[in-house]
Order: sequence, then structure tokens, then C-alpha cells
Amino acid sequence: MLTELIIEICECERRTETVRKLLSQLSQFEPYAGKLSYQVRAFKRMDKSRCGEISYQDIIDFMLDNNCSLTSLEASYLLQYLDFNRDGRVTYTDFAKQILPKTDLILKETAAARDSYFVLANKTLPNEVEWGLFKILHQELSNFKHLKIIKDFCKESVQQAFQMIDHYQLGYFTAQHLENYFKSNYIQYDKQDISAFFHASDRDEDNKISIVEFNYVIKPFHPSQILKDRERAFYSTPKKYRRIDNSPKPQNSFTNVRSKQFIYKTPVKADLSQPDLEIQKQQLIQQSDFNLIDLFYQQPKATPEMKFRKFCKTILPKNAPPNYQSKPISAKTYQMMLNILRQ
Repeated sequence: MLTELIIEICECERRTETVRKLLSQLSQFEPYAGKLSYQVRAFKRMDKSRCGEISYQDIIDFMLDNNCSLTSLEASYLLQYLDFNRDGRVTYTDFAKQILPKTDLILKETAAARDSYFVLANKTLPNEVEWGLFKILHQELSNFKHLKIIKDFCKESVQQAFQMIDHYQLGYFTAQHLENYFKSNYIQYDKQDISAFFHASDRDEDNKISIVEFNYVIKPFHPSQILKDRERAFYSTPKKYRRIDNSPKPQNSFTNVRSKQFIYKTPVKADLSQPDLEIQKQQLIQQSDFNLIDLFYQQPKATPEMKFRKFCKTILPKNAPPNYQSKPISAKTYQMMLNILRQ
């Protein structure tokens, strides 16, 4: 069953690549930014909040605009699919790597060299470009549904499946190792199949597939993977670069919002004359960038460690529903959380 799954992953990636090429061939398709960062065409079409990231809700809204409704599982999968570097966030760099062709470098460079044009917020792209962008996500959604059936019937564990290809137990396998696996199992293949599997799996682009990368493509998807990706990326980032405030700021022609992925703000000391604790909680949830998930992962080490449910009870006022919106938190909101946890 593992063999059939790998072959199907190759076929699905090749189908998606065909749609990527069709989109990049359109003369009006321009994915990259011009001198002003707010002029990113295809990316800003989906990033309605202009926060520099594509959120779960942005994906749902885009697909609905194109008459395609999603389940929560499907929307979560598309969010993970666009998150190329697996850090739990979809930035412009992630988006470009998943939307532009991977096998035709000339076409990729041609699309990158096109002139920019401005699109207002909440407005659609030119019809052909809008359709092409939608078609890529729709194709990947079809791939997800098709592969889910096969993955559910795949009896081998990820570790067992990985060891079948990593015959020398190196902790990774290369294209040559995958070719050897195909030959030993008498499977017909071509070089494009090998290339397609690596394009679908090799997220760090080192021409090697690790057990972690293999796990993503073999194991059935679960939405909790997104939170795990964000947590792993946060704690693997040096403390001084961990993002606390990533709200969009005015840009000039010499700055680029994508180059400022991590902004660190040192929290100031708490004010001794704090209002009542319940009032502080009410003020916290009224912040426009209030985000329970980011706050939970950015708890300072000085405060007692707690699970997410207990954290919600500590932070939220009585009878307040949890808020899971995905906007990046600001330094002010982070400081308000510290004041509550210190009491």
C-alpha cells in the first residue's frame, strides 16, 4: 500500500504543477511585490486584513468568493499546504513557493518579472487570474480528498515506511534511494515521478527527505498539526527574534514588509496601580488583536506553566467565549497579559 500511496502523491503533485504553469502563463498574473509592499497582487487578494499573512478565514472567504464552500478540515489543510516552511503561518514567501511553478524555472522568472498593478482591498483579480489561483487550491483540495482515502488504508506506520526507503538508516533518503526502492519493488517510474515526490515533500529544499518531512505527506492530516508547527517554530527561534508585534506599518519605497518577519518588543515593567483584575481581563479581550493561541505560546518563563484550558480560564473574564482569531498580537496586548498573570 505504501508504494501505491507514493505513486499517487507523485501524480497529484504533477496535476497541481500543471495548473501552476497555466496560471503563470497568464500575462496579467503577477505574484511579486513592486516597490511598495501593499502592491502584491495575488497574495494581497487573499490577505484581506493586510497583516502580511494569510489566515484560516482568508482561505474560506477566497473559496466562497469563487462559489466553493469548505469544511473546517479542508480549510485547515489548505492553510497547511500554503505554509511551505511549516512554521504555522502563511507569509508571502510561503505563498509564492506553492503557487509558482517548481519545474519550469524560465516560466517562474517570467512571471516574477512582470509589472505590478494595484488591486483594492476586497476586490477580485482579473477573471483569468482569479480562476487560475482558485484552480490551484481547488486541485490541491481534490488531491487531499483522494489521498485521504489511500492514507486511511495504509497499514504501515510512518517509521516502518520510512525505513523501507532509508535502507541504510541514514535518517533521510535522497532521490537515488527512492529510485532504488522503486526498482527493488519492480515499479515503473520516470524521473518526473521522483522530482514530483520531492517537490511535494522536501520543504527545506536540501534534496533530502527527513522523517519529519516524510510524516507530513504519508500520515493523514489533522488540524492540530498547524498549532504544533507554530509552537515548534516559536521555540526554535532565538528569543530576541520571537515575534510579538507584527502589525502592518506604513512602508516607503526602500522597505519591505516581508523582510521584517520578526519584531521584538521588550515589555515594560508592570504599573503598580493596576485596576481590578476582572476589569483588566475585559480590557484585554477588547483589544482588536486579541489572540489566545499566540498569547498561550508566548507565556513568559517566570509565570507558572499551565495547559491551554487552564490558561483560558485565567486570562478570560467570567462567561466570556474563547477567541481564536489569528491576528498577530501587539506589544500592548502582550503587556496586558503579563499584568494579569502576575496577579
